[in-house]
Amino acid sequence: MVISKRPVVTIKGGCSCSMPGVWRAVAHNEGAVVIYHSPKACGHVTREMNLGGYYRSVARREFVPRQYMAPLVVSGLKEEHSIFGGAEQLRQCIGYVVTRYKPAYIVIANSCVAGVIGDDVQAVAYEAGQEWKIPVMSVPCSGFLDGEYYAGFYHTGRALADRFMFPRPAMENTVTLLGDRGGPGGPDVQEMKGLLQYFGLKAHCHFPGYASLEEIQRVPASALCVPLGGRAEAFSWMRRLASDLEEMFGVPFLDHDCPVGWQGTKTWLKNMGKLLGRKSQVLLAEKEQEQRLRQQVVKSRAKIRAARVVLCIGRPLLHFQPDWVFELLAYTGVSLDGIILLRGLTGQQRDAMRRELQNNTEAPVFDQREGAAVLETADLVVTTHELAEDTKRQLFLPVLSPVGVGGLVLVMQKLARLAERPARRGGIIYGW
Repeated sequence: MVISKRPVVTIKGGCSCSMPGVWRAVAHNEGAVVIYHSPKACGHVTREMNLGGYYRSVARREFVPRQYMAPLVVSGLKEEHSIFGGAEQLRQCIGYVVTRYKPAYIVIANSCVAGVIGDDVQAVAYEAGQEWKIPVMSVPCSGFLDGEYYAGFYHTGRALADRFMFPRPAMENTVTLLGDRGGPGGPDVQEMKGLLQYFGLKAHCHFPGYASLEEIQRVPASALCVPLGGRAEAFSWMRRLASDLEEMFGVPFLDHDCPVGWQGTKTWLKNMGKLLGRKSQVLLAEKEQEQRLRQQVVKSRAKIRAARVVLCIGRPLLHFQPDWVFELLAYTGVSLDGIILLRGLTGQQRDAMRRELQNNTEAPVFDQREGAAVLETADLVVTTHELAEDTKRQLFLPVLSPVGVGGLVLVMQKLARLAERPARRGGIIYGW
């Protein structure tokens, strides 16, 4: 039986660390510096995240304009601090950061160790701000202890709003994009900006990341906020941030998840038109986007439709909604030979996924062992995890569902390229 190259980890809920979320929220905000109140090793995760993003852009020959990269400094908690506390260690670290980097503001992310010790980081941050005359903010979650990636991201955004924003008159047809989908130059954000243009809207701020202090202060003047979090867990945190900004400054937001797939994009356009009272623009947007999609379908369908395709799922519904995948396969004329649920899902998650699949497809659903024979005869494998059988042609599905028609087209193009490969060659193409 084919097994995953990497160990398939059973996910019972949000299990990521909040500290990378804190850093990511201000990583490209000029003048920001992030301190991890943690052992040195905690900085490694963020370094690897940033390095992975760099390799991705190089591999795809994507031009990324030179951007500010917020320094990340670790306070360096050691064993003795677990007994005597690490507050003094943090004070010294803040002093070093102020002297070395001359930051406009500092954001402190707490580790599990700091949370267990019980250091009063909020008090240390306040005292340091008074001493050094710059904003020093602490985020109220501690690594894996009481938060996860998006919690760190959200609380950082809320801290920036509390510290730097104040009510301002609204600027007509301006939008603040909330969240991070690969930065302002990334394909997801460009796709979203293209949809906003149908309604005469222009993004004038990307918050909390990729924003100068001037742009952060401009957020309350936005006519509208649009969350970019994605779907499920990611979207819920960005919706919470949007709701906070509406309560604090009266900025309305589009309370609908990202436009994923064609049906999702049409629903998003209708909701935006209804919110703005610009329904005539919805018809134009739908017409042009549908034409764009059908042009790609004509190009890809002949290459894919005869293939025997199997879908492998190892992510729970919390992190993977399969509806857009079935929509994509339907456009390419594919009839699935089967769906295989990988071992990483718990029994409860497997049952929930089976119920979701019944609402989307009539294809047979197998557990990993039961699906061995179906997988053996597949020409193409669409999967959430890399499989060890290197003779199989695999399309690795993106973790974040692709935005709009452009996202759907990108994945469709990659599936068509995979189908053109000689069967004996195998290999994997990443769908992002």
